[in-house]
This record gives sequence, structure tokens and C-alpha cells, in this order.
Amino acid sequence: MKSAALGLALLALAATGCGNEKSASPAEATSCTDVFYEGDGQPDAIVISDLPRRGYGQATSTLMVEAIKFVLRERQFKAGDLRIGYQSCNDTVGDEPYDRGLCERNAKAYVAAEDVLGVIGPWNSGCATVQLPILSRKQAGPLALVSPANTYTGLTRKTPGSRGAPDVFYRDGVRNYVRLVPPDDEEGTAVALLAKQLGAKRAVVVAVNDDYAQGVSRPFLATAKGLGLNAREFEWRPQKTYSQLARRVAERRPQLVYLAGVPNLNGRRLLEDLRAELGPNVPFVGTAAFFMPDTAELGPAAEGMRIAVVGVPAEKLPPAGQSFLRDFGRPAFAVRQGYGAPEAAQSAEILLDAIGRSDGSRESVVDELFRTRVQDGILGSFAFDRNGDITPAAVGFFEVEDGKAVVDRVVRVPDRAD
Repeated sequence: MKSAALGLALLALAATGCGNEKSASPAEATSCTDVFYEGDGQPDAIVISDLPRRGYGQATSTLMVEAIKFVLRERQFKAGDLRIGYQSCNDTVGDEPYDRGLCERNAKAYVAAEDVLGVIGPWNSGCATVQLPILSRKQAGPLALVSPANTYTGLTRKTPGSRGAPDVFYRDGVRNYVRLVPPDDEEGTAVALLAKQLGAKRAVVVAVNDDYAQGVSRPFLATAKGLGLNAREFEWRPQKTYSQLARRVAERRPQLVYLAGVPNLNGRRLLEDLRAELGPNVPFVGTAAFFMPDTAELGPAAEGMRIAVVGVPAEKLPPAGQSFLRDFGRPAFAVRQGYGAPEAAQSAEILLDAIGRSDGSRESVVDELFRTRVQDGILGSFAFDRNGDITPAAVGFFEVEDGKAVVDRVVRVPDRAD
């Protein structure tokens, strides 16, 4: 009887101990869900995703959240010896891409929650410009930020019109941010490499005089020059007709034309006038802005045009990426303008790996994040440079066929010296 009573007492004590096991404290924000956790015991630490759960980006971010959960289940909610819980947080209040005020409040909530060791997101570069100055401060840890989608070059390095970026985002001089897609300027570099692949010796870029267009046209011109191409820039101003501009471009006898701008600046007419002067055989390449839900809106003159989109298209993912897509069992992209499940899953994997290699502190997680070396991962083999940019950079090219954009190829930009 005594031994039975002792056994019951031990069981009761064990049960009491489990009940008192401390669980990691989540971020206290109405924009965040409750902690998602399906492992043993209670989570020791929290990772968060910061994505638009409403409006324009909702469909894509829903897939991204599911991809993160998929990775957590695959890893049994573990990162090394730590048990990891997950919160999904929303950074928009309506149909806008993101809400600056909510991005700021979210970042402050993440910093205040001591058990949060890393954030996956945000989806929009504008939200990152708000959150980085908060999350990169030494008093914040700093807190690791892994973006599956940001492309604004100024988040990591200087660019035309960057107005103090990237230094303004890292006030203590500490880098805490990496991204899984290349910055916009790599697009221009990749287009020049494409021109070389296609055998062009003369190229023209027709560029709008704004930060975005100049941010891709300048790297294009610099790389083209380095490759021995004869390249020149023409200004793209909003006009009712571009016949005069098209004639000036035709005088250069280009073997590739790069359109650096957005199609709503009468881009369809620009395509028509250029095609009328240059004929059907000169390759056209458009920026990622030309990647419209319905490419047919660009008209017949866009047929055969290539469109550059930084990152690896789902159809061109390596074996590990294709395996992920099969196991995940959902479309890789909800909309073609956005980055989807593969990037989110890879973000979750590298963040968990960094936490697993760390000593459990935020600073150590950031250090390990920058030491990341992925071999044959979902997005291929890559690392991060000292700025936090993925290297080598991959840029996908789509070709307009029968009014639809289909995958053409991937151009990989060699590692940068800086």
C-alpha cells in the first residue's frame, strides 16, 4: 500500500510540474494570433511572421503562413534544443499593401516580448523601412528580420535617391536583416547579362526619371559597359505618342531594348511605337512592373517580350524546391506579383537553423543568420553577403506568349565584391 501511495504521489508531483512549466511569452498585439504550437510541453521561444493578412496581399500571405507552419511541423517545432512557438501577425488594416502605423506598433511589440527570437517578413519593403530602425537597435537585441519578399535596394545598400539609406535603418550600425530575394538593382544587372546571352552588341534602355527606374537602368548600363556592349539610355516621359522617341531609338539599331518604368505611363503605346520602328525581331525586356495579372492588356506589341522578376520562379526551383511544392500540395503563388510559399518556407528553415546554432540570445541568432550557408535548399544553394543580400542573386525571366507570361529562364548574377 505504501509503494502504491508513493507512486500516486510521484505522479501527482509530475503532473504539477508539467502544469507549472513556463511557456514563452508571446508578442502582445491585437494584430497577432495566439501562439501556434503542436510540440511536446510548452514553447521556449517564439518566431513571428509579419505579413498583410488583408487586402491585396492576403491570398499570398495566407499561403506563406501555411508554409511556415508546414516547416515547423517538419521540424517538430524544434530549433536545436529549443521548442518553438509561432505567431502570425498582420501589418495592414484595409486593402492597402501595408499600414505604416501598424508596422511600427508591431515592431515595438516584438521587441518588448523577450521570448521572440526572430521575425519572418515583412512582405512590403515600405513596411521594412518602418520596422528596421526599431528592430536593429542594440536595445532590441537586435532582433533578426528575414524577409521572403522585399526588393527595395536601399534596405541593404546605397542606391540613387536612397536619401541616407541604408544607414538610416541601422542607427546603431548593427545589421540584423537578410532577404531571400535579390534587390531591384540586380534586375538591371541580369538584363545586361541576358543581352549578352542573346548575342546583342548594341542595347538601349528607355527609362523613366524616377528612383525605381534609375535604380535598375544604372546597373544595366554599368554591367553592359563591362561586358563590352554599346548601351545608351533614353528618357521615358508620359506622352500620348512615342513615335519621335521610337525613331531616335531606332537610329541606334539596338539588338535589345530594356523598358525601365511602369506600364501605366502609357506603356502600351510605347511598345506599339517601338515595335513599329524596330520590327518584330528586336527583343524587348520589361521591368517587374510589367508583370500584370493579365499581360494581354499590354497588347499585341508585347508578344515575345520578356519580363524580369527577381527571384526564382516556382517552375525553375531546384529538386528540393520541387519536393517542397509536392509535399506542401498548394500553389506556389497566389498571384504572380508576389513571392509565395517557397520563399516563406526557406525563410522559416534558415531562421530555425540560426536559432538552433545560437546560444538562445537575439544577438547570437543574428550572428548565426549572417553565417548561413545553404546547400541544395528549397531556393538552391546560397549565402548572404555582409549587407544581408542573398548571393548569388537569381533573376527570373518570363516571356509573353499568346498574351500570357510563361517562364523563359533564370539568370544568376555572379557574387558581388561588396
